[in-house]
Amino acid sequence: MEQVSLDYVLDLAHKLPRTQRAELIAHLALELAVAEPPAERPRLSPDEARAAWAQLRADLSARPAGATSMAEQLDADRRARDQALSGRTPDEASDVHA
Repeated sequence: MEQVSLDYVLDLAHKLPRTQRAELIAHLALELAVAEPPAERPRLSPDEARAAWAQLRADLSARPAGATSMAEQLDADRRARDQALSGRTPDEASDVHA
């Protein structure tokens, strides 16, 4: 197969109508984005993975606990959203779940 130069391809591309040049650019950009695999992280040995897991657990357990649990926070957020959607203020709320 004959080698094709970049200049030759550009000359051909400039002969295309503007919309087809845009399609060519979009096609090539998508092809390049998909063609390059993401960089792989190095695989951890079992001992390294256990050490990383232990470190993560230690870091998370060292963090201060929140004032509310996730479920309590979700309930509070839902009540606030419902009040905002209904146009009520917190003191007007007659929520049976409050």
